[in-house]
Amino acid sequence: MASPLEENILEKDFRILTSLGSGGFGEVKLACHLPTHTQVAVKVLEKRKNSLADINTEVEILQSVEHRNTVNFFHVIDTSTITYLIMEYVSGTDLEVFLHERYFLEEDEARPIFQQVVSGVHFLHQKRIAHRDIKLENILIDRAGNVKLCDFGMARQLADGQMLEEFGGTLDYLAPEILARKPYDGLAGDMWSLGVLLYVVVTGIFPYTGPTREHMYKAITTTKYPIISYTSKAFQIIIKQLLMVPTHHRITICQLQERQWLGNIKEHAAPETKEILPRVVETMCTMGYTCEDIVSSLKHRQPNNLMATFNILKYKLSYGDSQQQNQKPWLNGSPIGAPRLPLPLKRRASEPAFPPRRCEETLS
Repeated sequence: MASPLEENILEKDFRILTSLGSGGFGEVKLACHLPTHTQVAVKVLEKRKNSLADINTEVEILQSVEHRNTVNFFHVIDTSTITYLIMEYVSGTDLEVFLHERYFLEEDEARPIFQQVVSGVHFLHQKRIAHRDIKLENILIDRAGNVKLCDFGMARQLADGQMLEEFGGTLDYLAPEILARKPYDGLAGDMWSLGVLLYVVVTGIFPYTGPTREHMYKAITTTKYPIISYTSKAFQIIIKQLLMVPTHHRITICQLQERQWLGNIKEHAAPETKEILPRVVETMCTMGYTCEDIVSSLKHRQPNNLMATFNILKYKLSYGDSQQQNQKPWLNGSPIGAPRLPLPLKRRASEPAFPPRRCEETLS
């Protein structure tokens, strides 16, 4: 537990509003960043529950990732007992909750969601980052239909040719080579998880289930997942290529993007920093920050409260408008066709999303 003095470090610029959820790592809280009146998610990592190496790895990966389909990282506050990760708050729901309400999605409904997930994973894999926990609960969807991949607590930065040996992830999504406790390619493991994710979204069931690692491995290596007759041939092909037991036959993220079923994926374009930065600095000057302090923090990359404000404003000016465009009517509609059995899922620890509230509404 953090001391009152340490908690004041967080509360200087952040007002905690409510808890969003908890897991083995700690807790995720909804907070308001007071200088910008922006809601943020605060992941609370207690150092007695999390290794310092794992915390540092998560921070380093989050700092290196900036994509419209991954949760944006703003700031880290480190104390002697707790590390606070300040991240983008996605108002809406996660894909697991959404599917429990809908049971399944038609292929045309699932495609725009999966396209965005694939776009985010492609960005990670280009940087040789394996997420290692792609699942329904870690896919957030806001009310405009924008999709964000979250929870990088298990992500790893890989060197060329590097194989992983640590066992981890969510059982129903684990690739057979991970279940077998063999050295594995983390990127190939992500591709298997994408296959499981897509299969569940369109069919409402998992391709393989089992109570233990041994049962899951046996099911994958000795049985065939159900072929759903009402799905398209193109969908069946993409699932087959993702759920390929030999990793040398499993498709890569680049190959996946070329598949017919997926259609055209919007190319990621980084924000025009040259246009954004002057607007951010100008806005911060009107808030009372000095140009000298801003330049000094940027030059020395100081992880202070000023940089938190800078990163939040930069994100809002870069992505704020685009996140409200292209409202997807199917997100607010009812399921198409007859409902199927609810997904046999249990809630697992993740970084959940809740309905949006303005800071002012919650603080009043």
